[in-house]
Amino acid sequence: MSTTTTASVRRLLAGTTAAAALLGGLTACGAADATTTDGKTTVRYQSYPGSVDPLQLADALGKLPGISLKKVGDVQGGPESLRALASNQVDISSSAFYGAIAQTVATGVPIKAVVSTYGTNAKTGSAIVAKKGSGLTKDPHSFIGKKVAVNTLGANAEAVLDTWFAKGGLTKAQIKKVTLVPLPPLNTAQALSNGQVDAAYVGVGQLKPLADAVPIDTLVKDSDVVGYYNGGGVALRNDWIEKHKDADRTLVSGISYAIDYIESHQREDVLKVYDAWLTEHGYADQVEAVDKNWNGSTGVSSKGGVIADKDISIWLDWLGSRGDVDTSTIKPSDVYTNEFNPNA
Repeated sequence: MSTTTTASVRRLLAGTTAAAALLGGLTACGAADATTTDGKTTVRYQSYPGSVDPLQLADALGKLPGISLKKVGDVQGGPESLRALASNQVDISSSAFYGAIAQTVATGVPIKAVVSTYGTNAKTGSAIVAKKGSGLTKDPHSFIGKKVAVNTLGANAEAVLDTWFAKGGLTKAQIKKVTLVPLPPLNTAQALSNGQVDAAYVGVGQLKPLADAVPIDTLVKDSDVVGYYNGGGVALRNDWIEKHKDADRTLVSGISYAIDYIESHQREDVLKVYDAWLTEHGYADQVEAVDKNWNGSTGVSSKGGVIADKDISIWLDWLGSRGDVDTSTIKPSDVYTNEFNPNA
């Protein structure tokens, strides 16, 4: 893990801890209450550009009755979304890595994951790719002194890379010599082409458009490193969970339905519904990127995104091995709840 990465993770912890303190004041003032229009609960959220958002798809499928979605911007990664959630800028997080959620909960931030929204299975996942001629190989030692693009620091990409490096025999000192560079996924091709980074951690949906833009070699898939897994999900603040039980059930059941809809329908059928929703709601400029980059699966392996202890424990073990979390003070069930998932 590079010095830059370590500092960024510390900033994440400091930011979420400060947000927890801020949240206490906001909750005391009633600022965490949802506003309503025409009897509907307004839910503020952020989304990722270039992919199908399960929350938006749930709305497109008519599975969010009584909910009025209010988008407050795009987000690049889970840690950024968790900071927004903790500081009451949004009411539901975007998809966030379970390791980042666990680390945030361990600092005392009162949030819980409520449904899995992405993962790696036989249909989809992520891969570590390198620009041809970079000198990088399937041997992790070749990455020493190189730069690797990731969507954000302190999240899924870093966890898989860190695990791969360690399994490949790199020492902690050698891992520190690998520099992780946070970049929006849509900017990765240009960074590789310009030599700003030597490699990248990308979703498999990006492989074809990436290869069309710059010659690359696919070195290893995340499933080769840690197997199939539910990688992350959306989270709610504990105060929201307690105050808005009906909205909780609607949000989670709607997202759960959307996850199963994606896995049971052809890619073009999902995009037909989703692209129409984007256009109708003023996001037509995002359709091209979604159609180009989305690979047609969430990778979630459980029915309706039900969360299991194993989805959390694998990353608690990783966090504990680095000294980021005292695993004796937190257990998987502290990080999530399936209370509102009809498939649980």
